[in-house]
Amino acid sequence: MQSSRNEVDAKLFSEAIAPLRELVSRTREANDRSFDDGHSVDAWKSDELSAAIERAEAMITKAEAALAGPRAE
Repeated sequence: MQSSRNEVDAKLFSEAIAPLRELVSRTREANDRSFDDGHSVDAWKSDELSAAIERAEAMITKAEAALAGPRAE
């Protein structure tokens, strides 16, 4: 029973990684924008957005490692 549950969890976990990876990929190209006078736009990537991308990338790496299972050394 536990093995079956682990397989279901692993499948769901694996399926969750794909959209997270896509969001990270799309967000790398995103910038914050500020319209100052209606004619010019300041664009930048905020520290918060950059940090969120880094956290998501780290989580993807951890999740993929967990799915791969323990390594034989």
